[in-house]
This record gives sequence, structure tokens and C-alpha cells, in this order.
Amino acid sequence: MFPINADSDRVPADRRCRVFRTSDAGRSWEPLTAGLPQEDHYGTVLRDAMWHDGADPSGLYFGNRNGEVYASADDGDSWRQLASHLPDVLCVRAAVLA
Repeated sequence: MFPINADSDRVPADRRCRVFRTSDAGRSWEPLTAGLPQEDHYGTVLRDAMWHDGADPSGLYFGNRNGEVYASADDGDSWRQLASHLPDVLCVRAAVLA
């Protein structure tokens, strides 16, 4: 997360898009990058713009201020872009429909 209102610019570390996962209550974190932009990426994800669908395995979704939406159907192991060229994505919600 990066503060939007700050006295200097905030950008993702190494200008790469990453989601982090922990399986040990936060003692260590694993970067998840498969399918996400890894060069010159400046997308900022707002706090309400990432969500899960509650399925097993969990579907994860996030949008950014670049107008892109990404999804993972395997707990974040791999990602694909669902949409681009949107206005700022401020909020993402997902549900499983059966």
C-alpha cells in the first residue's frame, strides 16, 4: 500500500506489480508475480480495490488507478488481466454465482 497524499511520490518497489501472501501469520511474505506486469509498472491499488470471492481455491481480484483489473483463480499463484483502459478502479467486489 502506498499513501496517495504524501509529500513525495510513491511508487511500487522496483516498479513491479506484486501481491504478497503469508502462510505463517505474517512472519514471512511471498511475492506473487506470475502474469502481473514486471517492468515500469506504476499502478497504485487503493485499499478497497482488492477482494476475494470466497471460493476454494479463492478467486482474488484487484484493480488499480491505471484502470486495470487483474484476477487469480488459484489463490494468487497466477494472474491474468481482465480489463484495461478503465477510469481509476476505486473498489472491487466479487461473488461466486451458482
